[in-house]
Amino acid sequence: MKILITGNQNQGLAKELFNIYPEATFVSRESGYDLNDKINQENVAELALNYDIFINNSALSKFDQTNLMYHVFKRAKEEQHNLYIINIGSTVDRYNKGTDWLYSAEKKALRFFSDSLSKMSVWQNAPRVTLISFGSLSNVQEKHPDRVCINIDEAARYVEWLVNTPTHLHVNEISIDPLQIKNNE
Repeated sequence: MKILITGNQNQGLAKELFNIYPEATFVSRESGYDLNDKINQENVAELALNYDIFINNSALSKFDQTNLMYHVFKRAKEEQHNLYIINIGSTVDRYNKGTDWLYSAEKKALRFFSDSLSKMSVWQNAPRVTLISFGSLSNVQEKHPDRVCINIDEAARYVEWLVNTPTHLHVNEISIDPLQIKNNE
């Protein structure tokens, strides 16, 4: 199984995925791919045709994580390539408080479009698409010292679980938040 992952393999969730999949190919600025650039997104879409799994992990600005998913999906569908796309989202997309933070809108767009493509994968000959969204991960604990965070290595294991799901079944979406209220034990 050949895996292509966006993100710097020395940081964040990409680092934990590298620990699980050291043979995977990682694409990011560090490897010569500015994923905020349309040409590079199209190049990654072409590259993805050589892989079985595409993990769309980079938290890109200006809706480019969603744009990258679009290019990869479109190219794989055109070539009838049996690709499995796993998008890494954030549960911030589910909160409805007023905010001027563009990140939450970007993650909502990723979730909405991922859901649309996911339905295509169930009913058409199209790449499978899954969104897995996490609440705060442990690599941002310093930003949120009062928040319970998900251990980033645990998050990587959930992604690994998705990679290993049977090909005759489709997981549309998973949303995981750490409990903020500790139960009395």
